[in-house]
Amino acid sequence: MSTLDRVPSAALGCVPVNHDDTIAISSTGREPLFVPRAMTTVVMAALGVCVLVNAALLVAQLRFHRAADGSYAAVQREMWVGNLTGMRLLAFLVTGIVFLRWLWQMRVNAEAPAPRGHRMKRGWTTGAWLVPVACFFLPKRIINDIWAASSPPDRSRRTDALLTSWWLLFVAAQLLAFTSASRGPLSTEMAGAALYVLAGVLGIGVVRRLAAMQRARLHG
Repeated sequence: MSTLDRVPSAALGCVPVNHDDTIAISSTGREPLFVPRAMTTVVMAALGVCVLVNAALLVAQLRFHRAADGSYAAVQREMWVGNLTGMRLLAFLVTGIVFLRWLWQMRVNAEAPAPRGHRMKRGWTTGAWLVPVACFFLPKRIINDIWAASSPPDRSRRTDALLTSWWLLFVAAQLLAFTSASRGPLSTEMAGAALYVLAGVLGIGVVRRLAAMQRARLHG
């Protein structure tokens, strides 16, 4: 790759990297470029936990829905729904932190092969997720640019079916979650949990593929 020079890990000095990581350094010599295998695994594992928690929540919601109103079983099952909802919030928080840290490194890497291929500044890689309303489309715009820069040079595309499907499911789940938080019907909450399960599965695929594409670019 013309904009990258591969270097041995020792030359990076104090930069902590896994010894199996693909390592390179930008042409400016200021930033290490690497696809952290350990962090990628942690992100996929965190997404997997979100999938399992949402699947368990969906089952608990179905059981609660079938219980007779006012019965002891209904009280118990409502308690399970509450506990799993809290667990989901914690899982989302942890996953969000590790995902954004991973995505930041992906953005740093993507600027090397395509320094002018990004429509938003690097700070928006994390900031875009915090802006009301805009958080439904700005993060996708940023990820699209990272995806394009990480794709093979002869097949550069800003998105594909996997990436788009993941984002649409994630946004739909978020919208349903907002509705259910406003005391929407239980059926809305169940639909949201089901969409989170699907979005989590596709999210694992997105993380895995993007990491593989960047690793190929850094090796190239």
